Amino acid sequence: MDWLLNVLSQGTDALGGELPRAIPRLVVSASTLAIAAAAISFLWRRRDLPTVYRRVALSLVLLLLGIAMSYAMTAFPVMRPSTYARMIEIVAALSALVAVFLIRVVLPELLALPSPRLLERNNRLLKSEIDAHIDTMRQLTEIRSDLEEKVRVRTRELTATKQRFEAALAGSDIAVFNQDTNLVFTWAYDPRRGPTAEEVVGKTDADLFAADVAPSVADAKRNVVESGKGTSLNVVVKADGASQYLRLSIEPLRDSTGEIIGLTSAVVDLTERHDYETRLSALTSGLAEANARFDMALRGSPIMVFSHDRDLRYNWVYNPAVGLSGDEMIGRTDEEFWQDETSLPIIAMKKAAIASGEAQHGEIVMMLDNRQRFFQLRLEPILGPDRAVHGLAGVAVDVTESHRQEAHLRLVMRELTHRSKNLLAVIQAMARQTAARSDDLQTFVARFSARLRAMAASHDLLVAREWHGAILKDLVNAQLGQAIDPGSDQLVIEGPMLSLRPDAVQSIGLALHELTTNAAKYGALSVPGGRISLNWGIRNGDRLHLRWEETNGPRVQPPEKTGFGVTLLERSVGQALDGVVTLEFTPGGVVCEIDIPSSHALD
Repeated sequence: MDWLLNVLSQGTDALGGELPRAIPRLVVSASTLAIAAAAISFLWRRRDLPTVYRRVALSLVLLLLGIAMSYAMTAFPVMRPSTYARMIEIVAALSALVAVFLIRVVLPELLALPSPRLLERNNRLLKSEIDAHIDTMRQLTEIRSDLEEKVRVRTRELTATKQRFEAALAGSDIAVFNQDTNLVFTWAYDPRRGPTAEEVVGKTDADLFAADVAPSVADAKRNVVESGKGTSLNVVVKADGASQYLRLSIEPLRDSTGEIIGLTSAVVDLTERHDYETRLSALTSGLAEANARFDMALRGSPIMVFSHDRDLRYNWVYNPAVGLSGDEMIGRTDEEFWQDETSLPIIAMKKAAIASGEAQHGEIVMMLDNRQRFFQLRLEPILGPDRAVHGLAGVAVDVTESHRQEAHLRLVMRELTHRSKNLLAVIQAMARQTAARSDDLQTFVARFSARLRAMAASHDLLVAREWHGAILKDLVNAQLGQAIDPGSDQLVIEGPMLSLRPDAVQSIGLALHELTTNAAKYGALSVPGGRISLNWGIRNGDRLHLRWEETNGPRVQPPEKTGFGVTLLERSVGQALDGVVTLEFTPGGVVCEIDIPSSHALD
């Protein structure tokens, strides 16, 4: 401390004489310190520099610090002989030696560093290369966009081609197949109702063709694979007992290098063509006659055929419906031809067919000759070569009679339902009465079955004439025929040709059955010489009279109690038909007279 005070005191004394000479040294010392501080800041911020560069910079920092300290101490004479000053000078000298050594080591690398001019030139070259690369990338992007667009176009073309291919084969008898060099199917397209692609792929011709056909087909395809030349052959296969004629067109399948990788074959079904060719000569000679018959059949049928142009004007009409004139319809539209609103459904259907290009069909109602008529209408668009709709072709079938028959059928069904209910009621009553007058089950079954057969015979006559009634003589023969031949000498049948209404047929049929059954068991038909006389006719203009008389039979005695046959005669004929039944048991035989209103008879 005393030393420092001594130095300071001496310096202060000498400052006045040495100050002008010390200022430059102090400036150099301060500048050197500032440079050293800047170097230290640079090293701190650029810690990524190689170690050797950092050591050179550090040695230079030490050198600069030594120089700064030396200048600072030599600025004042009092500090020159100081031991500390000498030590600082020694450190600065050592730092200078280290810096010189390190600079000598790093100098080749420093000299190898490019100059700013070279860096600028390299930057310009690099920029040029980058610009060229950017242009190249831009060109590549444009090329890629063009290629993508071409790919999209080609994809659409491929899709359209595939659709056209499938559409072309959809209505044909052509199937296409691909096979590899081992003749194994790899792809198949068959629009016909043949094997599906899944059923074909992975198989060979031996799996698809019969044993007598597969070898020849396989040999032909193997020759195509070996020779590279296409061929074709016709084969005949048996399917469901019928012959099928096929034509195979076989071509080699090549890759992009031209090497054969398999084959493709088209199979055309020529069965129809073969049949057509077989029948062509026979059909040609009969074509004119067939056309004449067709024309005659169409002219006499309820079918009307016509066609329209694009504006829905009639340009052809054949076999117009009753009440229409083809000459008057030609050149006119439906709005011009029809004067009422009945044409609105027709116009709507035709416009829909023109707009959609699809067939339309439905039923329409027209007023012709002041009568309501029904037509089944079908419209087909007429397509031109450009697939545009050029007009319409139509067929109108008059189904008025079918509608009337349906209405009549509904009426008949209602009538049948009503009659069925009545019939079931009659059968139910007949079953109860038969059971009440039968001593055992066997007797009941026999009697009830016979009466059911009698009713069935009457129903057969009604069904034969669609329930419009039945001829009385046919009814008599049907009922008596269950016991005796209607042509037998034991029968005498007389009466005019009359038809009975359905209710009278069923009631009188049951009455004749009961009379016949009684005659076969107890009366005239139970002995060879017995005779039956049956006659009928219209009396007094409004009564239908039937008389049944038995003669030459066993002696008849009146029954002690009334049987079901008598009850049935009185109820089914007397009450049901508003008639009168008279039954007499005379000693010579049974006499029965039936008298009913003539309204039960048809003209």
